[in-house]
Amino acid sequence: MPDDVTATEDEAALPHDKATLVDVIVQKILLVIDELSGHPLRPYQRPFAYRVLESLITEDSAKITALWSRQSGKSETVADTVAGAVIMLPRLAKIFPDLLSKFSEGLWVGVFAPTDEMSETLYSRIVSRLTSERAQEILADPEIDERLESRGKVIRLKKCGSLIRRQTAHPKAAIEGQTYHVVFIDECQAADDKVVNKSIAPMLTSTAGSIVMTGTPTYNKSGFYNQIQLNKRAATRRGQRQNHFEVEWKTVAKHFPRYGKFVRSEMERLGEDSDEFKLSYRLIWMLDKGMLVTSDKFDALGDTKMRVVTDWHKTPIVVGIDPARKTDSTVVTAVWVNFDYPNEHGQYEHRILNWLDLQGQDWETQYFRIVDFLSHYNVLAVGIDAGGLGDVVAQRLRVLMPHADIRDLKSDRTSQTKRWSHMMDLMNKGLLAWPAHAKTRQLRVWRNFRQQMEDAELNYQGPHIIVAAPAVDAAHDDYVDSLSNALYLTAEMTMPEAEMTHTPW
Repeated sequence: MPDDVTATEDEAALPHDKATLVDVIVQKILLVIDELSGHPLRPYQRPFAYRVLESLITEDSAKITALWSRQSGKSETVADTVAGAVIMLPRLAKIFPDLLSKFSEGLWVGVFAPTDEMSETLYSRIVSRLTSERAQEILADPEIDERLESRGKVIRLKKCGSLIRRQTAHPKAAIEGQTYHVVFIDECQAADDKVVNKSIAPMLTSTAGSIVMTGTPTYNKSGFYNQIQLNKRAATRRGQRQNHFEVEWKTVAKHFPRYGKFVRSEMERLGEDSDEFKLSYRLIWMLDKGMLVTSDKFDALGDTKMRVVTDWHKTPIVVGIDPARKTDSTVVTAVWVNFDYPNEHGQYEHRILNWLDLQGQDWETQYFRIVDFLSHYNVLAVGIDAGGLGDVVAQRLRVLMPHADIRDLKSDRTSQTKRWSHMMDLMNKGLLAWPAHAKTRQLRVWRNFRQQMEDAELNYQGPHIIVAAPAVDAAHDDYVDSLSNALYLTAEMTMPEAEMTHTPW
């Protein structure tokens, strides 16, 4: 080992200031990492490795994210960092027991990925780093004197107690029960959020451990995407540590010319604005193709001067109802339609007036609440999904609301495709808006509406369009379905006679 890495009595002369001491320790481990790999970490790799080590030492329980261009050295950086940490932290714990005592019996690392095969990619890199000739020389050094033991999906350092275990983050796998100081989730954009939150994160509870999520962009939001946005926002606050590390291809090309040469050839072949190039090298999330509405689009369609309208009889409105199924809510959406001014395609401007959210109530109570809610509006038509409870609800409302046009909307894929196409067309043309006044944004129904609209995933299955909530706990699409039911009523509706009047917003 290099002399400046060897632990000697001179360590006692290290500064007592904690921040400075942490920096000194991290720098020493980085020296070992460079020695293990045989080449220094590149300038864009070093800050990421530094932050992972710093988080381990300071016990800040950080959720670190890394969004790197394909083949840019992300897995190599993780492998180098893990290899250096499992060797050095247990040994440095003897010198700095107050700071590193939790590593006295070893550093415990969990390596996860969406599938077992994918976890093997990162795990094999770590094993390769620890079993290389350079690593064997360092492990044989009298200052280290370490032996490796590999068994199945676990590799251990026998003398110090460190271990690296690979596991799957697949939702059907039983992975509870392990304890780690740090977990790495590779290809996190495809990981199951429920598994990450319910099964993996608790493995760090007793150690105040850190989670490191690595991956690339895709078409859909996920826990990985949300954590990146959280880290970006947190970094803008004074005194906050950087927890997100983003490296696009141009940054890599500055330090690795051959990489830039290949990516430029791919740019010419695929096109700089192709989905493949944007996702793999430019790090652009293609949410406009995988989500019903992006956050920016949602904000653009919101009218910040408009509040919810609790009473409106001047002109007829349309209503969509999504009846509750199991843990879902029954959601009623009241929508004003500007029948007086259709565009050149015969389409109307639509504005959401209000929502009714019913959960945990028996159906007799729900009927009363729905009728009472709609009595405050001039209801022209009500659209209800005929699937499940929809036909029963429609029959009952025809009795309770004889003057309204209660329509059963088919729920087959072709019919759903027509509804979603109509709704997306209205949004793209700016013919749909909703209240977004400051006081309105504080309402629970508005927050639920926003959450479900931004969660809704857009899937193309052959000629069909399917919009639904992601397959995770606590994700629902009742507000989205209710709105689409209301909007579809005007798709082929002829203009009713209506008097000209002023709008309330």
